[in-house]
Amino acid sequence: MGILLVSIFVSRHVFSHSYLLLDEDPAGVEQTISEVKVYPNPSDGRFKVTFEYSGQAKIKAKVFDITGKQVKDISEDLVKSERSVTVDVDLESPSSGIYFVRIEFGKSILTKKIIVR
Repeated sequence: MGILLVSIFVSRHVFSHSYLLLDEDPAGVEQTISEVKVYPNPSDGRFKVTFEYSGQAKIKAKVFDITGKQVKDISEDLVKSERSVTVDVDLESPSSGIYFVRIEFGKSILTKKIIVR
């Protein structure tokens, strides 16, 4: 597994960075996640997660609060197209603070921070 950091983009409402996260599924087929975006950030508890994905492994995605408590499983809400995955998240009356979106595929885990005001 390797990570290649390519670029960082910051604007008023979007923080994203482009990188490639590599893994292999049990059959030895390479799979990647790249171009991960969580926006708007900061958020009011409603935000979108998008990323590029090539692979066949099941993707799990969950949201955790700063204490590590799972607040939402968004795995079933993932919308997959040919190479991209998106999900609209609504934390439904969340407390202000820092949350984490955790994406799991194969043996790899990717975590993105989201601030809720």
